[in-house]
Amino acid sequence: MSNATKPIISAQELVVEFSRGRRSRTLRAVDGVTFDLHAGEVLGVVGESGSGKSTLGKVLAGFLNPTAGQVLFSTTDGNLVPRVQRRPRGFRDVQMIFQESAMALNPRLPVWRLVGEGMQPKTFTFAPKRRQSVVNLRARVSMYLTRVGLSATAVADKRAAELSGGEKQRVAIARALAASPIAMVCDESVAALDVSVRAVILNLFQRISRESGIALLFITHDISVVAHLADRVAVMCEGRVVEFDTPNRIVEDPQHEYTRRLIAAVPSFEGRTDVPGSLGFAAGQAGGCAGTPADPQQQMTTTGGETP
Repeated sequence: MSNATKPIISAQELVVEFSRGRRSRTLRAVDGVTFDLHAGEVLGVVGESGSGKSTLGKVLAGFLNPTAGQVLFSTTDGNLVPRVQRRPRGFRDVQMIFQESAMALNPRLPVWRLVGEGMQPKTFTFAPKRRQSVVNLRARVSMYLTRVGLSATAVADKRAAELSGGEKQRVAIARALAASPIAMVCDESVAALDVSVRAVILNLFQRISRESGIALLFITHDISVVAHLADRVAVMCEGRVVEFDTPNRIVEDPQHEYTRRLIAAVPSFEGRTDVPGSLGFAAGQAGGCAGTPADPQQQMTTTGGETP
């Protein structure tokens, strides 16, 4: 990726704080995070539970407002402006894919209506004058279902409870694509899936990013996932980015002690630690952020993860 490429989203010194009890104490979930996201780029955000990665994703998607800092979005002329200036597109530009897809899908609606919500949310009145609109919408929905590897004939009239976990996640992705976003936030989007299904969904995300130019902020606790998928990786601990680089550099030459502990937490395979596998770890297993960061803020401003 060229350093001259303009970002489509820029997060600048983001801070998110939550109140803790009656004594006006606050918890700083995100602490001064800065990064640029480019078209077609996959930015992996990895860290243990409670590191602030999901909070960061919710800010980018518009579910939370930052306590300080701002998120800027590109316009047609390449300038960066606050989200509010992009209405009515502003709140559709970033779509979120959750870990539990079943919780994000209305169980009362068939698949074609779930996906159609992203395109025409007010089409679902079945008066005679609307019937042709519904026919046209179903045809467009079929295109998105096919795009994520589903048979529109087989699933369009099913409800979420009738689908497998992988099918539900594909429907959630199709609905997000139907909104024509510039970016998607994937929050542990493959953690609840079987290993074989997980690989298929990861390949789907990669293909969508490359073919559509949609940027992905991929949040996970599993370094092996972002090593396979991401162009750059941000390691988060206690709300801060402690390391930011390409996946190969992160895995082969980690600069921060916390990153080294994450990699050391890889479960061994028959006693071996050199066998690639799941790098998942439990909350707190990495043991905190002790260690000297490798100037992550400076690294984050370098397009493509190149070290200054």
